[in-house]
Amino acid sequence: MNVVKFLSSMDSYKRLNDINQRVWCEGFTSQNLEDLDKIAEDIKNGTAVFERIPQAQQSGLSKGSNVLCSASVICRGCPRTESEVREIYDADDLIGEGKIQEILVENWARIVGYWFDFPEQELANICKMQNDGTEGVIVDNGTESVVFFDINGRAVYKLISLKHYNVLRLALDRIIIHNALFPETALVVLGFGRDECGQFVVIVRQNYIEGDVVSEDERESFMMSMGFTSAGMDYGMHLNYRTNELYVGDLNEYNVIKGAHGVNVIDADCRLNVPTLSCGGMYSYIQPDVDFSQSGYCSELISVMR
Repeated sequence: MNVVKFLSSMDSYKRLNDINQRVWCEGFTSQNLEDLDKIAEDIKNGTAVFERIPQAQQSGLSKGSNVLCSASVICRGCPRTESEVREIYDADDLIGEGKIQEILVENWARIVGYWFDFPEQELANICKMQNDGTEGVIVDNGTESVVFFDINGRAVYKLISLKHYNVLRLALDRIIIHNALFPETALVVLGFGRDECGQFVVIVRQNYIEGDVVSEDERESFMMSMGFTSAGMDYGMHLNYRTNELYVGDLNEYNVIKGAHGVNVIDADCRLNVPTLSCGGMYSYIQPDVDFSQSGYCSELISVMR
């Protein structure tokens, strides 16, 4: 990293710590909202660095909207969770961990207008309007998502749950990394809500792409061409790959298609490949410098949660 980038990173780190500490103690005051929006805009534009994410994947923030940037900053300022230091797919007993992240993002989203009270109904209405009522609403379900198809608008809307991640911060990491690696199918975050079962969901829009099935060999060649190697975790058709910094999994035959302009990954399990993931990774980042022992807005929220 050259001197200019280093100084920019340190300045961003200090600004992030400052807004995180103020939100932790004071909540979403008008000044804190203004400063949060400013640093989120700078991150989106590439003039500030979000140190949690590798330099090469910073572009994933800009492709995901200011909403994604702001929510990622908010989650950055929350205590580390057990889910973030467990082996991959070994955190089922921690479901519901990190609730403070959900509550903070919900409170912020309600204030600034990015909260969906009835997400299924609202997305169904969007697709009906886009389709002029002639196509109806085509809905599909994945293991972690409910998908609404806007055929005429060439878009897909998804409600993404935290099922595979437990905590919102990891789910946002997934979106950022996906957007950087697979920009043709970037996930643009529109807002947040709770589904009909009361579970927290991230609401995104994605380009609708038609295509053909991609063979296992083709999927592997595609990932190898991007510098990935096998993660040695082949769950049947669920192929998994890694670099020293990233893990990308669940590349099954339904999540990768060949469109008019080549191979497109429409869904994947993307993670920072930290050593505790036990996927051969070596990625690390500077932990936020936020004093979570200070009383105030968040400590009161946590006491109510308990």
